[in-house]
Amino acid sequence: MTFPTSPRLRWVLGLASALAMVCVAALFALGTDDDSDGHPAPITPSNIAGRRTACLTGDVSEAGARSDTGAIWNALQDASRQRQLNAQQLLVPAPTSDQALPYLAGLSAQHCDLVVAVGPAFGQALEAAARANPRTAFIAVTADGESAHAGIDTVSGTDDAKAAEIRRRALALSGP
Repeated sequence: MTFPTSPRLRWVLGLASALAMVCVAALFALGTDDDSDGHPAPITPSNIAGRRTACLTGDVSEAGARSDTGAIWNALQDASRQRQLNAQQLLVPAPTSDQALPYLAGLSAQHCDLVVAVGPAFGQALEAAARANPRTAFIAVTADGESAHAGIDTVSGTDDAKAAEIRRRALALSGP
């Protein structure tokens, strides 16, 4: 079955096809973020508000079972309201220090100026993270009976004492 076409209809269909191909080619060319080597352009996180950032992190299971996690998060939020500080929480499934280390490195790459880590897995990974990210301040929050981490600032005591110390440290961050 063939459809009768006039020269004018063939001309309109040809022009529409050509325009569609040009649009697809232009969108493809504009839609790639590759550099001259063909590699994707690097992603650089930025803090458009220009504020300092305090981050709370830990293994989601461990942090959920602890009574101090909520108090520490509340202290960081309170400090953020008082000092125009960004507060961020990243609780992830990472029960070992090998699994925790990439998250700590990611928080440092996202320009967290203060990283507060709860739980033994994150506490054990702090030493390596601190060596690799000297511009980030890392604090380990330990529970009763949990050992302190060599070379890492450690906060322990009652939930209220931990929260007060974390709040004090967040407020002490220097300006942007």
